[in-house]
Amino acid sequence: GKLFMCRLSAKKGIEALNPTDRIYIGLDQSKKEHVDSYVGGAKLDLMSASARQDMPLVVQLFIEDNSQHFIEAFFNVAGNLSLKQHAFGLLPDVGPKKAMQMVKERRIASGFKSLEELNQSCNIDAAELLAKRFIMEIEDRSIEPRLIDHLLPVKA
Repeated sequence: GKLFMCRLSAKKGIEALNPTDRIYIGLDQSKKEHVDSYVGGAKLDLMSASARQDMPLVVQLFIEDNSQHFIEAFFNVAGNLSLKQHAFGLLPDVGPKKAMQMVKERRIASGFKSLEELNQSCNIDAAELLAKRFIMEIEDRSIEPRLIDHLLPVKA
């Protein structure tokens, strides 16, 4: 799966969609219930205030839908970036103590099996934290290292 921000033209006469609705945008016209056509890419800074407000939740739901990828590609393999910083510290609100707790819990569990296990053992919402980091990186292209570049697209 890919996370792709785009502008779409809705079919005439359909009810308003919610930000969390799933829609088909592929080539098979018979499956297109909601979308008439692809208009173009979307930039976060040019989106409406409500669309910008909904982005963290939409990204979080994408992460939850593809949770095994993020467990295997990040949470179970993340390591030290330097002597003083672990990759978990790149997540918002995760300081050195919380990062070390996460490493310890990962070791005890021999790797996290699911987001639920990770969330319970570390008392966090991993999908929400990763979504916040992705949004930060989308808004500021200068942030390094870029988790979004390493974790997307999802190889499921």
